[in-house]
Amino acid sequence: MSTKKKKKKRPVKKKRVVKKRRSLKNRLLTFLLKSLLLLLLTIALFIFSIYLNLFGEIPNNTELRSIKNETATLVYSNDNHLLGKYFSENRINITWEEAPEYLIQALISTEDSRYFKHNGFDSRSYMRVLIKTLILGDRHSGGGSTITQQLAKNLFGRPNYGFLTIPINKIKEAIVAYRLEHIYTKKEILILYLNTVPFGENVYGIEAAANRFFNKKTKNLNIQESAVLVGILKANTYYNPHLNPDNAIKRRNLVLSLMMKNGYISNEYAQRLKHTPLKLDYANYNIEGPANYFLHQVKKQAKEIITEYNTKTNGNIDIEKNGLKITTTLDYKLQQKARESIKEHLKIMQSRLDKNLNKNNYLSEKTSEKKKLTHVFTWDGIKTKNFSATDSLWHYLKMLHAGMFAIEPTTGEVKIWIGGNYYRYMPYDLVLAKRPAASTFKPFLYTAALENGLTPCSYLNNKQKVYEEYDNWEPKNYDKTSGGYIAMWYALMKSMNIPTVDLYFKTGHKNLEHTTSRLGITPPLPKGPSVALGVKEMSLKEIVRAYAAFAADGMLPDIHIIKKIEDNQGNIIYQSPETKRYQAITTQTTEQLNTMLINTAKNGTGRSLYSVYNIKSEIAAKTGTNQDFKDARFVFYNKNIVAGIWVGAMNPKIHFNNGYNGSGSTLALPIAGRFIKKCERDKSLRRYFANATPRHTEIDFNKCPGKKDTNIIKDFIDILSGDIHTQPKEKNNNTQTTKDKKKKKKKGFLNWLFGKK
Repeated sequence: MSTKKKKKKRPVKKKRVVKKRRSLKNRLLTFLLKSLLLLLLTIALFIFSIYLNLFGEIPNNTELRSIKNETATLVYSNDNHLLGKYFSENRINITWEEAPEYLIQALISTEDSRYFKHNGFDSRSYMRVLIKTLILGDRHSGGGSTITQQLAKNLFGRPNYGFLTIPINKIKEAIVAYRLEHIYTKKEILILYLNTVPFGENVYGIEAAANRFFNKKTKNLNIQESAVLVGILKANTYYNPHLNPDNAIKRRNLVLSLMMKNGYISNEYAQRLKHTPLKLDYANYNIEGPANYFLHQVKKQAKEIITEYNTKTNGNIDIEKNGLKITTTLDYKLQQKARESIKEHLKIMQSRLDKNLNKNNYLSEKTSEKKKLTHVFTWDGIKTKNFSATDSLWHYLKMLHAGMFAIEPTTGEVKIWIGGNYYRYMPYDLVLAKRPAASTFKPFLYTAALENGLTPCSYLNNKQKVYEEYDNWEPKNYDKTSGGYIAMWYALMKSMNIPTVDLYFKTGHKNLEHTTSRLGITPPLPKGPSVALGVKEMSLKEIVRAYAAFAADGMLPDIHIIKKIEDNQGNIIYQSPETKRYQAITTQTTEQLNTMLINTAKNGTGRSLYSVYNIKSEIAAKTGTNQDFKDARFVFYNKNIVAGIWVGAMNPKIHFNNGYNGSGSTLALPIAGRFIKKCERDKSLRRYFANATPRHTEIDFNKCPGKKDTNIIKDFIDILSGDIHTQPKEKNNNTQTTKDKKKKKKKGFLNWLFGKK
């Protein structure tokens, strides 16, 4: 029986498995390739859709060529000192020549070391971000944006597109960066970047930052200062040298290390620079400038001027965006001397007032209140205090405030405008605030009397009396004396109340109202004799302008604060016109009044100017003290300057309780004394006071003594004839002039006995 050999079976299954595996691998690879191609196509379509402006407009080449940065308007004093800026974004542009070489080196080393090797976006940086940051999670590996891309972001911002915001904005910035690189040179891009980059505190651009933190121009920055400013760009607040100096120093040193790494400075030099202290000269003009109350008024007036200009020229100039230059009338050095004088005196007087005040008399103590660290203004600067809400309220409630305003009498140009202690915390402007004028009003009454025929040697009744028809009002002299007759010049020199009220009746309300109206004082005047003692509420600005007529031979000027406005090309778009003036009072009157007020400064209520402060200049002056010492005023002038000072607390309930501390002579005058003395010592300011005696007439005061004792026989005859009144001759302020009195033959005893019925 034959047997057949069995054939071996082929390993078909194994081949099929291999084939299946190969087939699966091929299909997977094909899928991945297709997916990748689809992803790339999707990305390409996504980028292309962005390029086609489907996600918002991308600036084209024409728009990029016409880039114009918004620039701040700069405000200068008359002597060319920067007072402040107006801006929507605080920016001042610089040129390439104004950028120090080490500033550029610090910027490139820190922000984009391959800046000169790419065309707007850096693929190597993108790969670094992809691998190190996204895959390996190294957040300190740096960003992928080039300086050019950051410029695009600074110029056009980053709109919100939801979860696609970052990729859309990154792609847009890359497209804009690429276009910028083909329009501008590398140098031009760097300057555009430096002019637009934000530094925090609403500061944009390197020039504004250099000014803010170091109070200098960009071209004057040193290496370490440049490194500080470049370091801020990483995180505006965290590395702010004013707020966080330790962080700023660490960041500065890192920038210096990067400069060394890139070969711009040696290691030895970098180490030496790292040990230098952080020397700031912080100048936030928007908050604590030398004349912020004044700047507020300048801006209001400048806006009106520019609105009128735009209307006439069909223009669109914006004060906050178009980089204007405004030259004002303010004298920077005068302003500084005034600020120093206020600080020196009120620092002393505040400590005295603090000792006299009891907090519990004004505020209920709240011991349960939470306290927190608070920045407050003090006369020693801004201090951090652990205050409750009540503590803060009491701190400012009891604070003495001062306002000072000065003009040039012939031109009306404002030279000093100090509206308060600190604009940021106390923006209420004391130059414009209306408080009782007190005795600074008296010269207006004496002017009206001189205009109506009286002379400095006319005598006034100093007899104390009760005015029954005015609610039994009984004025008293400051020194409590009374009796006899007082010459006009002496009554004004000593600021006496009783004879001044007598002068009011001799002059007549209508004549007084006419004179004050001519002097630009806002009507109406309060009715009744108390107006003679200064119950009329007036601002410093109003009082100083009226006194300007005394200094300028009776001519009253209009006040102005802006001299000219230039556009960003230097073209003058506004020039202040010639000052308007008119004859408010006669020259003869001003000469007589000036003589009396010069005497008041030398021998009367203003005499401490000479006896205590030893000023050399001859000026005219008048003090003012409100009832209960609630306000203190002092006004002084010569032919070159007229200035007024007000001192007091915001709440009239807070005040000194005696004249030793609270009178115009002790609370306001010393500021003037310190100020004038400082100006006399400064060669550049001496011109305001040297050889500037106001025009006056010589009066021989020996021929009309200040006081005349009561003559019983003369008094009796005067009373009988009606020349001296024991009660006012005007009811409800139906005033009479001296001529009216003669015409009506007032009812004295002799007139009654012998006169006609």
